[in-house]
Amino acid sequence: MHPTGHTFDLIVLAADGTPIPSDDLSEATVLDMESMPAFEQRAEVTDGRVRLPAPDGPFGISIPLPVPGFGHVWIYADNNGEGYRPSDIAGKPLNFCLEAARSRAAAVANAEQQYRAAGTRPSSDYSDRLANANNLLADAVRKSADDIAASKLAIASLAHSMHAGEILVVEHARARIARAPKRPNFRFGCHGFKYPALSEPYAQLFGSLLNFVTLPFYRARTEQQEGKRDFSQIEKILEWTTRDGLGVKGHPLLWFSSSGVPKWMAGHSYAQMEVTHRSYILEAVGRFRDRVGIWDIVNEMHDWQNILGYSPEQLVEMTRLAADTTREADPNAVRIVNSCGTWSEYVATGRSFSGPIGRPGVSVLQYLRNVMAAGVGFEVIGLQMYYPARDLFEIDRQLERFCKLGKPVHITELGVSSSTAPVEHHPITDVHANRYWHGEPWSESIQADWAEAYYTICYAKPAIHAITWWDFCDPSFIPHGGFVDDHLRPKESYRRLQRLLQSWR
Repeated sequence: MHPTGHTFDLIVLAADGTPIPSDDLSEATVLDMESMPAFEQRAEVTDGRVRLPAPDGPFGISIPLPVPGFGHVWIYADNNGEGYRPSDIAGKPLNFCLEAARSRAAAVANAEQQYRAAGTRPSSDYSDRLANANNLLADAVRKSADDIAASKLAIASLAHSMHAGEILVVEHARARIARAPKRPNFRFGCHGFKYPALSEPYAQLFGSLLNFVTLPFYRARTEQQEGKRDFSQIEKILEWTTRDGLGVKGHPLLWFSSSGVPKWMAGHSYAQMEVTHRSYILEAVGRFRDRVGIWDIVNEMHDWQNILGYSPEQLVEMTRLAADTTREADPNAVRIVNSCGTWSEYVATGRSFSGPIGRPGVSVLQYLRNVMAAGVGFEVIGLQMYYPARDLFEIDRQLERFCKLGKPVHITELGVSSSTAPVEHHPITDVHANRYWHGEPWSESIQADWAEAYYTICYAKPAIHAITWWDFCDPSFIPHGGFVDDHLRPKESYRRLQRLLQSWR
């Protein structure tokens, strides 16, 4: 999908009919039919109006908006699943909220039809919500000539259809779990970086909930001086995990960030980087091959962390190097290609964590397809999901897109907050903290609700084999994101998940 050079306009009004302020519309994005931005773009915004580039193929649109009665998340419109075309956007501006309400109701109804065919019988709670959504939507369509009246009704419809979609996917997941055999090999994990510093109370709490530990192989930590590799922390963590019978994974072997590229590598050529990373992977995997069988061989190689400015082709070849070298060091290793930012907003903004991309960005889906098309050998797709700012129905739809690539999936990093109390933290990790799910500030109970529903959706999918939350305890990467607080007191999410996971085992 490419821009045509033409534009189209949207009208975006709030639940009370007033124009949404321009500052709140700047993230409006044109998407392909897999909900990925396909090119860099800039929305031209004024209060209540958005102008976007028109692409050359069927497309969708998304804007993060508050929906009273639901929350503040990204809202999608895709012309009832058909995508918009030039004839649909010519002339009169589209009323975005009306289009989003139409698209959401259609998507939920379509999912219901599929789920019923699979044996799920939705509850009356779901049916009542969807009926209310459809009644309000019908009124909005009848008043479509009046943008203010139509928008008010459309947003009221969205509040019901957003809840309906979430109820539906969770009920379907529970029904699938009830029909399916137990999954004793499913991995529920967190990283174990705070051991042995937090010692046995930490280890006991961890093992009472989880069975999978991520080990720190960040090269900027393990090789601060060239050729002097220190795996002592990993050895100490492995003493604990071996003693307590916990599974482990190494993370990450190759990562083009400041954590994965030590300062002494400055000025290395591409060929030199190939040599030094091959040496590191051979030693790390070879040393631990009898104790660590699963590896995040690369991390965020899809235009998010790329401080060396490599091209998409070079990133694919570096992925191949990591895959081939890991296989050489351990013929039985399970190799994970790990990615973050799975909705790939960075493609639309043209900016990664490392700064301006400087060329057309590559979405996570496209990167994985490029790697697979190039014949790179790996076993598992790894996905990170922090503060997704999407509702559970859209999360479920996105997970399905990755599951359809035909490989097992691990959710490798995941987190939402249990509080909105301020902390000293890097702003990248709380960028969506003010976008509330279900309209309430993040709290222990909201975090627990979200985690319980998310784990249920994932566990029900046969292609998903692991979920790793990040972190286990506060202070955490995501502010207040741990299952236990900084005094090692379990939060509601810990207790709720403990009951949930026990019911599945």
